[in-house]
Amino acid sequence: MVTGVVLAGGKSVRFGANKALQQFRGKRLIEHAIDLLRPFCDDLLVVANDLGPYFGLDIALAQDIIAHQGPLGGIYTALLFSPCEWIFARATDMPFLVPGLAAAMLAAREGFDAVVPRAGDFYEPLMALYHRRCCPAIADFLEREGERKITNFYKKIKVRYFSEEEWRAIDPGGLSFRNANTPEDLAAIDGSP
Repeated sequence: MVTGVVLAGGKSVRFGANKALQQFRGKRLIEHAIDLLRPFCDDLLVVANDLGPYFGLDIALAQDIIAHQGPLGGIYTALLFSPCEWIFARATDMPFLVPGLAAAMLAAREGFDAVVPRAGDFYEPLMALYHRRCCPAIADFLEREGERKITNFYKKIKVRYFSEEEWRAIDPGGLSFRNANTPEDLAAIDGSP
């Protein structure tokens, strides 16, 4: 069982407004994120610092238990509140998900604490699976001042890295990883299939 988690707590500084609420192809980005996770997940959860903008959504909401800790704090909150031991964490500004990639990642989790796609030396920690076993390692890093980079705790857990060769065989154009940090990014990805 897996809980689909939409991380919607970002400040959207580069975007200039709350990205989660921006319209994209007739729906808000957060609605796209929820709808993309729904077929693969048993439960759904939105995690944010401020839940007010999301009260109208028909899914569970969780406020970051440690405020202003970035996505790592959101993942930690999600793992603590999830009714399932696994979470599928996605950023709210990623409006695409190739179904075969999600299915392949879910199938690859046995025996690991996380499944994280990688492109060269770069990781996609906000399009990844995390098991509740990650909580102690994340808590340890959150207790250290300034340790909020998600990938820093990976050396403390057993990670199944989903290589670029693996994911490109399923998602050749990397559509599942496209995100919108700025209004220009959102306009550019609107031309995607």
